[in-house]
Amino acid sequence: MLFRKGGTTSAILAVALLVAILASMNSIANHINWQTKVLGGYVNLGGTFLILSRSSTSITDSKIDAELTSLFNNITDVEYTLPQRVLTATLTTDSGNHTILMRGVEDVSSFIELRRAYVNGTSAKSEAEVNVGEILARLAAIDLGDEVNLTVDNTTLKVKVVGVVKTTTQNDAELIVPMEVVHHLTGNDGKVSIIEFTLKEDVKEEAILNLIKLLPTDVKVVKAQQLKEFMQDMNSQTLTFLNLWSIAVYAVVAAASYVVATRLITESSYELAMIRALGARKRLLFTLVLTYIAAVALLGSVLGVALGTAGTQMASTMLRWIWTSVEVNPFLELSQALQTLLLTLASSILGCLYPAFRCARKSYMEQPL
Repeated sequence: MLFRKGGTTSAILAVALLVAILASMNSIANHINWQTKVLGGYVNLGGTFLILSRSSTSITDSKIDAELTSLFNNITDVEYTLPQRVLTATLTTDSGNHTILMRGVEDVSSFIELRRAYVNGTSAKSEAEVNVGEILARLAAIDLGDEVNLTVDNTTLKVKVVGVVKTTTQNDAELIVPMEVVHHLTGNDGKVSIIEFTLKEDVKEEAILNLIKLLPTDVKVVKAQQLKEFMQDMNSQTLTFLNLWSIAVYAVVAAASYVVATRLITESSYELAMIRALGARKRLLFTLVLTYIAAVALLGSVLGVALGTAGTQMASTMLRWIWTSVEVNPFLELSQALQTLLLTLASSILGCLYPAFRCARKSYMEQPL
């Protein structure tokens, strides 16, 4: 009786379109997750680690004892150690003042060599000389041979740019200076920001466990260039956002079920009144409305999952025809499809509870025949 009403088809399509949005989002998210796992399996960037202060929130906040470097002198598993002091400074050039990151190292030449960098000019060798990254050089309009001023905490030092460095790393946006420059601007307090060290190629990463035992408790060791973990974290954040967005979709499903149930009760008031007049209990009316909404939600969710999955696959195929370099293979897992069906069903039932309960409480005398 209720399914003969004209709004049944539109109600099923409304639920189907909402579920199709969820299915398409999950399909794309599965593709991204799969690509992350595959790419993460290929990534192996070596055994470079950083020692920094445990309480620090950034490299510029970190301060550790420079004497820790000496702990690695007799360790054969370590290829090299590189203490660095990173701080924020004001760079004054002809183009104006620029807030920059300044990286102080003991030997600029060795640092540049370890970075496999290209240098236009020479390496800085005294507190009157600095090297500038090529990105910073463009931003601050610095040329080779320019004299610039460095200011840290009201202490200013004039230095000469003796080389422009290209490392294809974040160092290209920094000023690389000898440690003497840092000492002149901040004083020599025996502290550095980080100590970078690299294990030898034939040494497993588990070897750092023995190194950690030698370090004090107020420092920590982190691995540099954790691209795999970074990609997984980005993917996790994307999935979290999609899950939050799905809550809004399920809320709309519940609202749509409320509207459908209210419309159904209004349009079927005569039939429901007749059933009640014939002696049906209130529970039967409640069950009829609930069953109708559950059936609509189930049919709509099945159709929506099919439309969402097929739609994203068709769109990805058309995209490959237009741009052959683009490879997108969306797919939906069985567990995700079942979860979508159950949550849609639960949202629909939740949305229709109040109209169904209100319908069951009415007596047939209150309803127009």
